[in-house]
Amino acid sequence: MTVTDLSAIIDQIYEAAFLPDTWYPILDHMAAAAGAQGTSLVSTMAPSTKWLASPSLEDMKIKMIDEGWYRYNTRTDKLLSIEHHGFVNEADFFTEHDYNTMPIFTGMMQPLGYGFGTSTFISTPSGEKIIVAVEKKKATGPVERSAIAYLDQLRPHLARAAMMSSRLEFERINAAVEALQMANLPCAVLRHDGKVVAGNRLLEEFAPQLTIAARDLVRFEYAPANALLAETLENARTGGSIASRSFPLPRTGDAPPAIVHLMPVRGSARDIFLSAALFLIVTPVDRSRVPTAETIQGLFDLTPAEARVARSLAAGRDVTATAEQLAVSAETVRSHVKSILSKSGMQRQTDFVAAVASVRLLE
Repeated sequence: MTVTDLSAIIDQIYEAAFLPDTWYPILDHMAAAAGAQGTSLVSTMAPSTKWLASPSLEDMKIKMIDEGWYRYNTRTDKLLSIEHHGFVNEADFFTEHDYNTMPIFTGMMQPLGYGFGTSTFISTPSGEKIIVAVEKKKATGPVERSAIAYLDQLRPHLARAAMMSSRLEFERINAAVEALQMANLPCAVLRHDGKVVAGNRLLEEFAPQLTIAARDLVRFEYAPANALLAETLENARTGGSIASRSFPLPRTGDAPPAIVHLMPVRGSARDIFLSAALFLIVTPVDRSRVPTAETIQGLFDLTPAEARVARSLAAGRDVTATAEQLAVSAETVRSHVKSILSKSGMQRQTDFVAAVASVRLLE
């Protein structure tokens, strides 16, 4: 390869920092330089969702991601322990015995015909590590030393591009958090491990109900809320169903009751350089601003009668007062409450009332 060719691929690497779709020809180029099948970039923070690879590695992606082999990837653990700031020849660190006994090789790579390739890892400003793996088919033989030497020329530029991509992604997330502050919504963005990536100043008003504790982790004074957050993050980390969810925070001292809303960050799997997983939005319960019965009906798929009962309860009336206002019996109101809880998926009337009372702020 000429100096001109090398310069051109380096230019493409920096372009990819701003245009993620342009990573693919770079990954293919790296594979071709090593006589390999393809190249992948994988975030160690959230390997189930953060994967960018040559299309020729689709077979490996299916096994690694879709079939869940990333959970048992001792190969990655070994590579991350190697203190070498460059591409390593995996054959220098794994033996044939390892290849024939380690489950990641026998169960995932051998059936697809993959052998030892070459890889490196890059640390990003957000604290994550990105594995760059050039994957070879075993039948094509070992990685040549000259190929590793060439890839080492690219590595500093890959690292700088990763740093720029991470910073750009952070600025995008931070802008979203600040926009929510302008809408008077306390908010933070969490990584897959629960660490706060960005947050706005409005969250400080919820102490001691909610605090940013050691290691930049969110902590609730209400213990069940910590369990719900941990469960949601685990689903995000393992690539399970990441659905929006809400749960209440009871009144604590002078702090009013509030609702915590967890919503997944909808991004492309190409955004591997900053593992933003969830928006955490907190809304205080304000019963003076209860949404209309029509809004409540649409949100929870209620009947018109159920929606009227729900709005009355959310406005602060009890069952008896609601029955009097709507000119129905208390037993009818209780029957509607039972149906409302079933449709909303909530266990307690107080949880539903708190959720409804927070809807106006989210609108």
